[in-house]
Amino acid sequence: MPEFKFGLFTSFILFVWMVMVYTIIVPNYHEAGNFVMFVSILIPAIGIFLGIKERKEKNNFGYITYKEAFKTGIVITFIIAVMIVLFTYVYYEYINPDYVNFLSAKSEQTMIEKNIPRDQIDNALTILRYQFSLNVQIIQQLLFVLIGGIIISIILSFLLKKEKRIKQA
Repeated sequence: MPEFKFGLFTSFILFVWMVMVYTIIVPNYHEAGNFVMFVSILIPAIGIFLGIKERKEKNNFGYITYKEAFKTGIVITFIIAVMIVLFTYVYYEYINPDYVNFLSAKSEQTMIEKNIPRDQIDNALTILRYQFSLNVQIIQQLLFVLIGGIIISIILSFLLKKEKRIKQA
């Protein structure tokens, strides 16, 4: 089934991207800008596109209805969503359990160097710790993947649909 193949493969690529973002880019986010968001959307879009295309070419002899294409995209999206929740949990609990503390310390040092008042630093660190907590990250990742995957599936299903024409006598 192309849904499982591309769902799992795309999830793995997103996990690698997530680890890169959390370890390299987030501490320097001001330098990365919109690049992170663009790549985070592009990876599932490619996975969904390839899954629908394979369903169309290999399973349906070059034809696919909008409904079947959309269903394929949604199944891939749900597989990605489940896997990303699991990956996020594993990352925060086992791979990099001190991530939030590291990010807080680095941010605090940067704000101290910029002579920001202590009360503003404390407020910013509270928000940062909340924003990058495990629960919030899981919810953000889940919503991002589900909403993005649905939108991508709608668009790609419309673009890739090719229905058989029935000849009338």
